Amino acid sequence: MGSLEIALDGLPILVLVGCIGWIVRFNISQQKGERLTLKWKDMGPLRKTVAGLIFAWICLNLYLTVGDLLAFLNVVALPLGSAYSIYRPILIWASASTIVGLAFVLSIRFPRRSVVA
Repeated sequence: MGSLEIALDGLPILVLVGCIGWIVRFNISQQKGERLTLKWKDMGPLRKTVAGLIFAWICLNLYLTVGDLLAFLNVVALPLGSAYSIYRPILIWASASTIVGLAFVLSIRFPRRSVVA
């Protein structure tokens, strides 16, 4: 295993660890009351679009991950089966992008309170 393969496999793990740390800090700041809770109807169209696209990306990654696992175990082949052979090498990158997307959705849905001087 070359150093490039180690770097390509190890970098998403560092991204995952960083996002998990960010989500823990996010949870603490939310418990302290430093963040607002926006309802879907209170969001602007740009926020709704970005959150919707990220949510669709998360759902697609989950679908392809489960489909890849079921195809690997020879249980069932879900639709988009031809994507599984492409998806398997980038599974760890897709998982990392899903966690990053979740962090973005949380920051969109729960923005920081503005500081009034």
